[in-house]
Amino acid sequence: MRNCVQLLLILFLLPLSLVIHAQSYFADGLSADFHKDRREALRKTMPENSAAVFFNNPMKNRSNDTEFQYRPNSDFYYLTGFREPNAALIIFKNPQLVEGKQVNEIIYVQPRDPRKEQWDGERLGIEGVKEKLGFEMVFLNSDFLKKPGVDWSKVHPLLSFNLGEIEGGAYNAPLKEMVASLRAFSLNKEAPSSPSLDQLMNQLRVKKTAEELVVLRRAVEISGKAHIEAFKSVQPGVSERAIQGVHEFVHKALGAESVGYSSIVGARNNSTILHYVDNYRTGLQDGLILMDVGAEFRGYSGDITRTVPVKGKFSPEEKAIYEIVLEALEAGIAACQPGSDFQKVNAASRKVIDEGLVELGLVKPGERHPYFPHGIGHHLGLDVHDRGGYGKLEPGMVLTVEPGIYIPEGSPVDSKWWGIGVRIEDNILITEAGHENLSAFVPKTVEEIETVMKEEGILQKLGLD
Repeated sequence: MRNCVQLLLILFLLPLSLVIHAQSYFADGLSADFHKDRREALRKTMPENSAAVFFNNPMKNRSNDTEFQYRPNSDFYYLTGFREPNAALIIFKNPQLVEGKQVNEIIYVQPRDPRKEQWDGERLGIEGVKEKLGFEMVFLNSDFLKKPGVDWSKVHPLLSFNLGEIEGGAYNAPLKEMVASLRAFSLNKEAPSSPSLDQLMNQLRVKKTAEELVVLRRAVEISGKAHIEAFKSVQPGVSERAIQGVHEFVHKALGAESVGYSSIVGARNNSTILHYVDNYRTGLQDGLILMDVGAEFRGYSGDITRTVPVKGKFSPEEKAIYEIVLEALEAGIAACQPGSDFQKVNAASRKVIDEGLVELGLVKPGERHPYFPHGIGHHLGLDVHDRGGYGKLEPGMVLTVEPGIYIPEGSPVDSKWWGIGVRIEDNILITEAGHENLSAFVPKTVEEIETVMKEEGILQKLGLD
């Protein structure tokens, strides 16, 4: 009888183990020591008698009873490594006496629930957070601000920035209750004259540590390999969405958990739309296809753009525009030096583009034009547009350099230029000696691209072209 009971128990637990697929932390990502160090670094910058309060992102409804794939708040993940909703983190500047111990941080998490975990994936719970993430003071989210008995009248709060999103979201009752209790404790005002938590996190995250760079390099490597594979699959007859699929297949095959942002794959006039994400056009025959696609690996995102000809060879007009953008890219990268700033990088690239368009007769000298309508780049890390300002460049910063020229149909130039959109984007690490181009291995000269495109791609090998 006992053996029968054991067999039934095994048969019950087996399917349960098969459906527990969601991780609440990355076993092969950043270490618990990294996150602990980041909390300590933040604590050092906080004002006296302050407490930084963070909430993890809520679940987001996709439609009816389905949700989008969950992604934690980047600040919360940076400080904890925790990837479950309905959680809160409090970091105290000064130690607080809690249950007879002096503590400087508390994390609140959702409880273990075998029935829900069978549907939605494993939860760490209190003991898992202690064991895997190294926290000592862990409580259930239902005890938020109730346990432990901190004297909040003596602590100035610095609040996270997603309270309104949480309060207006759906299917997040525990998180809403936590925010409501925070409001009830009248902690919705920052201490006078104190820096905002936003400012403190900008300062903390803008420079990447050595451990972060290992993960970020991998994200860029995966993104770049996907671009190279996509080059080979681009040929007359393909669709934008099929090329998007090549990128995202390679991401998954190489271990990335997601894309870093919505994939942009635009052909012909769609290449002139900066954030075009519909990717619906089929039966491509000619023109350029612009691919701005990046993988997210262990929370960090690559962000690479390449533009290639559908026929595998640039037309004279396409090549002329492309060569200007490539020269602008190289000029911008050359300006990426410690002590420089985004404005100098932008000016270096913009000068090349302005002069190149004048030489082609598309604009007049000194004329303001709409063909390069965006900035030169942004910080890159946990978010594709990562934390940090647009001032001085310092070692440890990672940024994008992404000049472009976009000539939509109907522009006041000869129609032979219409529908040409070119952007080339690389990911640059600022170093003590200058810079390192993390995505330099991805082909970008005309000759390199045309050579790679002669190879057979995934779509053709599978007979899906």
